[in-house]
Amino acid sequence: MAASIVCFGAAHIDHKAHAVGAVTMGTSNPVTVVRSLGGVARNVCEGLSRLGCRTALVSRVGRDSEGDLVVEEMRQLGTDVSFIDRSTAQHTASYTALIDGRGELAVAMADMAIYDEIAPERIEALLPALASYPVWFLDTNMPASVVRLLLERRPPSVSLVAVDSVSVPKAEKLRGLLGHIDILLTNRDEAGSLGGMEIRAPLDVCEAAYRLRAEGVGTIAVNMGADGSFLASDRVYDFFAPLPADVRDVTGAGDALVAGLLYGQAGGRSIGEAMRLGLASAAMAIESSETVNPDLTSERLLARAGLNR
Repeated sequence: MAASIVCFGAAHIDHKAHAVGAVTMGTSNPVTVVRSLGGVARNVCEGLSRLGCRTALVSRVGRDSEGDLVVEEMRQLGTDVSFIDRSTAQHTASYTALIDGRGELAVAMADMAIYDEIAPERIEALLPALASYPVWFLDTNMPASVVRLLLERRPPSVSLVAVDSVSVPKAEKLRGLLGHIDILLTNRDEAGSLGGMEIRAPLDVCEAAYRLRAEGVGTIAVNMGADGSFLASDRVYDFFAPLPADVRDVTGAGDALVAGLLYGQAGGRSIGEAMRLGLASAAMAIESSETVNPDLTSERLLARAGLNR
């Protein structure tokens, strides 16, 4: 039976401007622009849906054409969109990225005021319905009060809660709540900030992960981009190299890693195999101009990771 996972957090529109040549700051750059759906929670939710999971998305969009697009596209993927609210005061959030000629992010701008409208009272009212999903994924784009509510009021039926710290400032919402997190998904800077140290060398990542586990986090997966990932759990404490890939656009690679890892864990894979699935998903993501690779399937992911069904 397919895993059931609900994703809480950002769902918006990505505008990705791909530079024709080298990026020069302070002046006009010739680009080609691609618009696609985005948002950490939405990206992870789409990836899980394409992998055959039963999914639901809890978010907030505006009463505008962009919000209509988010809801309709997710509905077509088979995601339960009944938990997505519509705002009358704010427009749907957006993320605008400038990608250089190597496929790397040069600069990004985020307009996400609408997520401040996600109210604890609304989320609390949804808890009975959301208890039917044994796996929860949260991003920290939501207000701190909502993040705290979800982590502290987790129903007994929820066997796994994973959280993406998103950014150094937003990771601060997790202070005092780390003991409620089964899997923390973060990058070097976020891990260092939460661990109270600066990451200067690979072994510093190990120390930060040790500190976070000492505060109660079950498993920590640190995304190090082109350097791969680091995983710290009861059974695995090791670095994982990235899979070879023809880089086209790195946007969404981190979210793809999360989707692959959660797919593996929810499907009963070991945490080491789940990380391999995450890295395979990330490799597939950076080979596509879309934020989530439309060719993603469970069969292709397993083959890319070198794992059989």
